[in-house]
Amino acid sequence: MAVVFQPIVDLRDDSVVGVEALSRFADGRSPEEHLGEARAAGTLVALELSLLADIRRAAVALSDGSLVTCNASGPTFDALEQEGEGFDPRLQWGLELSELTAPAACTEARRISTALGCLLLLDDAGAAHSTVERILELRPDIVKLDRAIVAQYEDDPTTRALASRLCDAARAVGARILVEGIETPRQAVLARRLGAQYAQGFLFGRPAPREPDPT
Repeated sequence: MAVVFQPIVDLRDDSVVGVEALSRFADGRSPEEHLGEARAAGTLVALELSLLADIRRAAVALSDGSLVTCNASGPTFDALEQEGEGFDPRLQWGLELSELTAPAACTEARRISTALGCLLLLDDAGAAHSTVERILELRPDIVKLDRAIVAQYEDDPTTRALASRLCDAARAVGARILVEGIETPRQAVLARRLGAQYAQGFLFGRPAPREPDPT
């Protein structure tokens, strides 16, 4: 298993403000496939803890003060708290709560992330369980809009209405907005129109084994 980093940029000037740490498996299959199989087998927490351990080791190469975010399901938040192993204090860590986590399994995510000294991010807002209600309940530091929002926004009034509700909810709790899946300059313009502070996507950089240079 390898760890790669995708840049997160500030939409004011397209400067790199952090990275998302992503796992790549030796068999070439997607992380979603592996995580789905582990979820079905009841071994999701063990797999995610293993992936997070790899990310922690890879993160020693990142520059002091870097923001680094990584994904976890609600039960893995609980396991991290019980594990008691701290995150590298040189870095600003963010835990991205998976959109597939059922509501009953994430009620403590806000408290646990704070206790661990991490930011709380809501991943893929607008998909699965990452709803307006979850934003209002958990009050994350950053709301990540699902890539489908950008892909469908111009052609789908339902998507536009959903984006509006998600952004309004984020602003209501003081969360910053990050738009995923930005691949074209036009999509970057849309992200700014939505009032997002941050963006992530192939336009700004593909996942790579090393930390992207600041721009």
